[in-house]
Amino acid sequence: MLPTAANAQTSPGLVISGEVRIGDELADSGTVVLHRVSTLFSGEVDSVSVRSDGRFEFVIPQPEDLDLGNDVYFASLRYQGILYFGATVSEAADTVGTYLIRAYPTVGAGPSIHVPVRVRNTFLERSAPGPGWMVTDLFEIENRSAATVVASEFGPTWSHPLPPGATDFAVGQSDLSPDAASFSGGVVHVSAPVPPGERVYLFRYRIPSDAFTLPLEGGTGSMELLFLEPAGELTVNGLASVGPLDMEGATYRRFAGRDLAGTVVTIAPGRPLSPSASIPFVAVLLALALTVAGSILAMRMPRRASARMAARRQDVLVAVARLDELWQSGQIEADEYRGRRRALLAELER
Repeated sequence: MLPTAANAQTSPGLVISGEVRIGDELADSGTVVLHRVSTLFSGEVDSVSVRSDGRFEFVIPQPEDLDLGNDVYFASLRYQGILYFGATVSEAADTVGTYLIRAYPTVGAGPSIHVPVRVRNTFLERSAPGPGWMVTDLFEIENRSAATVVASEFGPTWSHPLPPGATDFAVGQSDLSPDAASFSGGVVHVSAPVPPGERVYLFRYRIPSDAFTLPLEGGTGSMELLFLEPAGELTVNGLASVGPLDMEGATYRRFAGRDLAGTVVTIAPGRPLSPSASIPFVAVLLALALTVAGSILAMRMPRRASARMAARRQDVLVAVARLDELWQSGQIEADEYRGRRRALLAELER
């Protein structure tokens, strides 16, 4: 971690030497802000201008109020209204090599801008006492462009229909903050910027009836429905029935498909009229491949959960920095700022 009290007199602290890139090109201007966050302090501690060669440097002396094991630094840059962050730094090993902040040009959401669903896993569990289902819907989207998609007058950065009649909508722990998504008219709307690359969004909701439809809009690379057993007899149209999945001590019944254009999957209680009644012919041909490829995200879910827990500290620190920025720019009331900040810092201590 940062230098201990025993060697504080001789330690020079940390030196962060970095560069800013806009896409793949070196930036020639801008301001990089250094943040320090711990359970005792959080805020901006320094800022420097980006040189014409894209470089910047911070020399960080050891603070007098060092909170051993909890002090973390990271740098940010605002470009075209979007805040971009570099990695967290808490020890000298984190400063080896070039500290990179990568920003991107922005493009407004619109009819010609599409961020597709690369993988979707929908986990369903019977409501108790019933009828209906409790749903965890995991979307992995991929911005394949070289620009960050932002909300515009044409609409949100990303949206997707959910099953008609869905209620009790909530955002789960993922790459999306709870205040960056809303649910209305049967559609989830995301307002957060979507930078290039993959993002994972997790939503929870309830379907009040045993029978329902699941819209797939805009194309889906890989899709799985996973019903927690015992789920009873089910007829699923639009996806192939594939082998069960054992995960974290539970068994899931699986239905899957690949390269799905805009379509609707239907789910109803009861046994199919024939063994192949709910399996389209093309899906039958793909069933073997789906067993391997269609469940990639489902199998990654426990590892993702573990990775997310390991990375949660960084997420909280970034959330504190964002909250401080909202407060400093007058975009949030004092009571809300103090309450949300206390809750975030309390999470660091868990």
